[in-house]
Amino acid sequence: MAHSQESNRINYEQLGISFLVPNGWQGQETSNGVLLQNQSLGGIILISTHNQNISQIKAEALKPIQDEQGTYLTLIGSLEDLSPTAVAGTFDGYLQGAMAKAYIIGVENPYKGLGVTISIAANSDRFTDELKNAGLELYQSFEFKEVDRSKEFEEWKAFLAGYRLTYMSSYYSPSATEGGISGGMSQKRVIDLCPEGYFTMNNSSSFQMDGLGMNNDKGKGNGSWEIGMGEDGSPALLLKSYTGENWSYSLSFAENKLYLNGEHYFRTNSGENAPNCY
Repeated sequence: MAHSQESNRINYEQLGISFLVPNGWQGQETSNGVLLQNQSLGGIILISTHNQNISQIKAEALKPIQDEQGTYLTLIGSLEDLSPTAVAGTFDGYLQGAMAKAYIIGVENPYKGLGVTISIAANSDRFTDELKNAGLELYQSFEFKEVDRSKEFEEWKAFLAGYRLTYMSSYYSPSATEGGISGGMSQKRVIDLCPEGYFTMNNSSSFQMDGLGMNNDKGKGNGSWEIGMGEDGSPALLLKSYTGENWSYSLSFAENKLYLNGEHYFRTNSGENAPNCY
């Protein structure tokens, strides 16, 4: 994410988000956002973005936070409303396998752009009010402004409407010995984007079939699609299914090829490769 810095205010102009780095803290960008560290306090603050409204933020906060790196945190007590667009809670559990405590603030962007999550964390025996207050000071410094990217999003919408997007991959591993075991896998994903604003999706592989039902009583296809802002600030294809599931695919175009989440998709609209818009 490109940003400018004046004094200790970090400004992500493309996102319309800026904040002040608290005194005594040093920051660096990571794949997950912006990481702030303070050696004397022995804690970290991670700033990440999201595209949820305040109701969705509250619903997510009630679920355990977990990953495959030994993180498992659950909410202690109830959530605290910091403002009509911000909520916070204290979490306890494990962070990368170590006992940890965290105070997490979720903020909705008032201009319907990307919101932010501020995660203040430390080992359980080193989490202090001073650390929590640094996170609250950071939260209070956040400023949002409206960014008009409608022209960019409309260009992407015109580029994709009425097309079938197809991803295909295959892998085969021959046997190392004569008569030995060989194997492989193949995968194909198809997303049909209809001009009327609905989509159909099919995801299949040699191991599974995971197609969504074509018929429903809520509308055509499997749900609605639009172009909006992804969690990294890039244009994204946003799919909202009638069953409540949501998908976000970051969009890019390089060397005359279309990429969704970094994977190459074919874009077609004729013959058997036309979208199924019925």
